[in-house]
Amino acid sequence: MTRPIGYVTADVEGLGAEQLVELLARAGYDAVEWTMEQFDPLSAPAGELARIAALARDGGLATPQLMVHQDYVTPDPAVWEERVARSERAVEAAAEAGIASVGVVTGPCRWVDGHAVVGAGGVSEGDAWTLALRALERVLMRAEAAGVKVALEPCWGTLASDRYRTEHALARLSSGALAITLDPSHFVMTGDDVPALVRDWAAQIAHVHLKDAFGRAGSEGEDFTFLLPGEGGVDWPGLLGALDAAGYAGAMCVEFESFTLREGPLGGDVERGARLARELVAGLLA
Repeated sequence: MTRPIGYVTADVEGLGAEQLVELLARAGYDAVEWTMEQFDPLSAPAGELARIAALARDGGLATPQLMVHQDYVTPDPAVWEERVARSERAVEAAAEAGIASVGVVTGPCRWVDGHAVVGAGGVSEGDAWTLALRALERVLMRAEAAGVKVALEPCWGTLASDRYRTEHALARLSSGALAITLDPSHFVMTGDDVPALVRDWAAQIAHVHLKDAFGRAGSEGEDFTFLLPGEGGVDWPGLLGALDAAGYAGAMCVEFESFTLREGPLGGDVERGARLARELVAGLLA
């Protein structure tokens, strides 16, 4: 099955939307997943997301998803409210721009300085879940009205990090707008069976990320590392076969987090990294 192959525009060294569209088209991509590096829902001018989505479209790139990973596990009510409001505005902007889904996580975002600690000495796990679920309930209400999917990504370090914690969130959030972004790299650390997840979650998968990993759950760079597709522990034939069997026809977007490779042999060149990743994906699909 042929699916659009896209690129997540996070950690792109300050490149603008125009530059990104040009380099991704040159590198052979079909789609782009914009992030808050290009569009902050609370500070961008009205119509900005629609503008860059149109820019991508004119350059031959679809925009299947807007990534707005807000950390909802914060004990500060003002910060929590700002993050929820940013997510709600992202949903509205996506609807205006014709973007089908908004990518979210529960939090805590352990890759961001100052994240809340869950457990001893920090926010209790029960309170953390309450904060995350309350936030997502509000965002989902906005998404139902706007006709946009909210695609929860099971992600390392967050409350919804493995199969069973994600299914806890899915069971608690009863909404037709709720979907899943499937990134197989995160399940390398949890040991979950990714083809089985695809089979069981098929009806809810709205988006797929292409990233690999090696290691075990813990701290990034110490216990595990993210890699380009095909370098790590992801069962790519199993994943792709399961997506085929499920009839998934949506986009699959490279999420480039091989930063040592980029800053070393690739000389910090975002386009060289994007080209290399696209070649590896082509090899996997072949």
